[in-house]
Amino acid sequence: MTTEWYTYWKERGGLLNSAHRPHKTWKDYKSSGIYLITIVTHARKRVFGELHMDIKEPGVELTKLGQYIEEAWLHTFEIQNARGRQIRSLGYQVMPDHFHGILQVERPMDVNMGTIIRDFKAVCTKEYRELYPPRLADEIDREYLIRSSRKQREEYYAEHGIEPLFDDNYDDTICYRKGQLENIINYVQDNPRRAVMRALYPDLFQRRQHITIDGQDFAAYGNLFLLKRPWKEQVFCHRWLMKDGQRDYNTRYETTDAFQQERAAWIQAAKDGAVLVTPGISKGEQQLVKDCFDQALPLIHLQKEPISEGWNPEKRRHQLCEMGQLLILSPWQLTEMDDVDGVPANTDYSQFHNMNTLAAQICTNSIRQDWRIKIQ
Repeated sequence: MTTEWYTYWKERGGLLNSAHRPHKTWKDYKSSGIYLITIVTHARKRVFGELHMDIKEPGVELTKLGQYIEEAWLHTFEIQNARGRQIRSLGYQVMPDHFHGILQVERPMDVNMGTIIRDFKAVCTKEYRELYPPRLADEIDREYLIRSSRKQREEYYAEHGIEPLFDDNYDDTICYRKGQLENIINYVQDNPRRAVMRALYPDLFQRRQHITIDGQDFAAYGNLFLLKRPWKEQVFCHRWLMKDGQRDYNTRYETTDAFQQERAAWIQAAKDGAVLVTPGISKGEQQLVKDCFDQALPLIHLQKEPISEGWNPEKRRHQLCEMGQLLILSPWQLTEMDDVDGVPANTDYSQFHNMNTLAAQICTNSIRQDWRIKIQ
């Protein structure tokens, strides 16, 4: 690490906006681990670069600020290691309006992750203020901004004509296993291509925080036109073989000939034009989801995980969205739906049953073609 850069970094200290909201209360963000960090620009302004709109060679042509963001991220680790914190970068991607970085903490730190990201954001914000001085007031009360709430900061920005570089917070994903790390690295590297695909084929990548389908609220990502397909088939499988209405706990249903016959019928229906609908909970349902992935069959996939503004599916589901073959739905207030068999609605048992009920409703009611979308 050069002395010049370290001095430059210290001179650019100071905090324009806060770094982190605690997503996971059980995590102290000081311990060893691997994290995917996502930071977005304020109002999603595209100041880091522009997409190279070529499917064969997608990429991002970085602005001067985007080049600085890249340089600052790499120097973050030199600076933090000089302070005795063993962290390293496993990958990063600068996008026009956001930044992804994969960060590994090799041993517990004396500060939390928010401090690392705060320093990175502060030095980048300083550079932004120098490159775009007309956007910012000459005097900024940093102490007030540090103490204030998000609403107070937004009011301060509006009153003083300040346009901050970054959104207040950042999103983090904690990596628990080797396979997940590989998926995260692939996701980050594939970001430019995914962005180009979304720009060229927007109908296949619609994100809606609030759609209403026959009275039930969902968040959605993917090809909404699959909802208008008149033929839908729910994929529903018990975990165990059913005999005379009783479960045979010695026989998994997905191991039976009856399942293989049902599986073949569902696959053929999808090839003939049906859209399969399932949350993919039981092993049999999971097998059909995999079949859809492997054969690019049309699928409406329900999931418990919320679909936030910055949420994106993993690579294979994204590829199906590219082909117009997938819609992902996340029901609102799933934990507040009806109890099932007297079991509270916030348990896995009731949530799984309720998701299958929603899948059945989508198949049954969709032929009326009266689903409506409202955006919030």
